[in-house]
This record gives sequence, structure tokens and C-alpha cells, in this order.
Amino acid sequence: MLSLLPQGCTRIKTLYQGAEAIVDLCKWLGREVVVKTRLSKGYRVRELDDFIRRSRTVREASLLSSAKKAGVNTPFVYHVNPVEGWIIMSYAGSQSLRSMQSSSIFATLIHMLGDAVGRLHSAGIVHGDLTFSNVLVSETRLTLIDFGLGEFSNEVEKKAEDVYTLFSSLTPLQDSEKLMKLFLEGYRASAGESAARVEERLREIGSRGRYVEKELRRRASSGKK
Repeated sequence: MLSLLPQGCTRIKTLYQGAEAIVDLCKWLGREVVVKTRLSKGYRVRELDDFIRRSRTVREASLLSSAKKAGVNTPFVYHVNPVEGWIIMSYAGSQSLRSMQSSSIFATLIHMLGDAVGRLHSAGIVHGDLTFSNVLVSETRLTLIDFGLGEFSNEVEKKAEDVYTLFSSLTPLQDSEKLMKLFLEGYRASAGESAARVEERLREIGSRGRYVEKELRRRASSGKK
């Protein structure tokens, strides 16, 4: 399924196609840009669907701009059309943090990411999907993308869930504990006094996750569902 592009945009290629949105690399006003189009859902009442698309498009554009003001590298928002569900933004490249796992600077990048996430949380912004794929790397510059699940919040639980999502990606890696410590060092430096509360809640979330996994294994071994 191809999205309808804003006037004056020429599609170069589709970068991502999901259930909620299509992301295209396009040519617009002589420059390469990314166009994110939030998709309409035929199963929703038209008025409700329009409201959801408008509100989520505006919220994501606002999150991107607010994160940049907080000192976090994000794509620059050129144009927003809430009615059509479009966001036109700068292209930050295609090399994700995931592709840098074997790099000699990976640990440094994780420390830098901790600092960036701390800045987000200090500004009352929760990313909502903090995975390696949503962090782009250009030399030693990190750019956070895809705030589609993000929100403005100062809830400790939501901030801890942000970090827990990232740690879930780090867990399978060699030297995962070292990497987590580096992330938290960067996080503490920019998150300030709230960092301790987020780390405490992070440990609680980890304990809950381990309990659920243990219970599922117990039920599987006993044949229960």
C-alpha cells in the first residue's frame, strides 16, 4: 500500500510500512525529506478516525520539536498537515544504533543515549518505543526518531518503562551489564534528581518481569494454561 504524498513530494522509496503509518523518503523543494503518513482505519467511525489521526499527528510533531528544544537531536519538522495525517521532516540517514553493535564506539554511543534520554525525561517527554531501530547514528551524532507512541508525561512509571524497553534490547548482548551502567551514567548526568526514582522503579519493573517469566515457565512445565 502506497500513501498519498503531499503536493510537490516525489517518493524515492518507502522506508517503513506498519499498521499505523507509512514512512517515505521523498524529494521535496530540492531536498531529501521523510514523510510520515498516519493511516486511516476503515473499521473506525469516520469522525473518530479523523480525530485520532489529527491529534496523534499534532502530538508527534510537538514531541519532536519539544525534544529538540530540550537538547536532543530529532528530525527537524518542516510541515505538518493534521487533516491528512502528514509530517514532513528532515532525513537523518538510515544507519541505526542496531547496526553499530559490533562497533568499537558502541559503548560510547550507549552512554550518549543515556544522556539524551535523561534530557527527554527532564523535559517531561516519554519516547514510548525506545529501541535500537529508533536511534539513528551519523558518525558520533545520535538522532532519536519515531515518537508515534510518545507522550508528555512526568510519571516515574512511564519514564522507567522507557528505560526498561531499551534495556530489553541490551540484555542479550555481551557486556550487557556494563552497557546498562554506561547508559545510567549518562542518564543521571542529565536527568538530575529524578534519576534515582526512575532507577528504583526500573528495578521494580524488572522484578515484576522476572516474576511473570518464572510463572509462565512454571505453568508450562506443569501443563497449565
